[in-house]
Amino acid sequence: MKTVEQIMFEIKKKYDKKSENWSVLRGRDKRGHYDTYILGCDSLWHMKTEWKTPYQPIGVGRKIDDFPEKVRHIVEEEGEYFPIGEIYPQTKDAALIAIGIGKYSPDATNRLEKIISGQKNLGEKLNKELNKLLKKEEIMKEYI
Repeated sequence: MKTVEQIMFEIKKKYDKKSENWSVLRGRDKRGHYDTYILGCDSLWHMKTEWKTPYQPIGVGRKIDDFPEKVRHIVEEEGEYFPIGEIYPQTKDAALIAIGIGKYSPDATNRLEKIISGQKNLGEKLNKELNKLLKKEEIMKEYI
């Protein structure tokens, strides 16, 4: 499991080698967190995020190495178009800026969780780690 900043750095390296045929699918889970699937080349990443600012997501995720072919179809074909404009800090004075068009479908992202082997357990782990990160960043506060 990695932070979204680490994942985006990894994705950027792959994208720089081959920039064709990339897709982004985003939706919300039952808790209201964002699930983002990024598909490029033969790689798939899943990130669970919330918003630190209107342009800076905060979250965690991982690369999924083994996934069925129908996952590719869902990520590439389903959902409604939406604009992407996000900032991922990398070092003290550098950031990755992601700009483009993705697709949005909570139904599709929820189906992906059921299709990908072990994804349900991963989703719970990602939620747990995201909540820890939100508390650490004081974005989510616990009420007594």
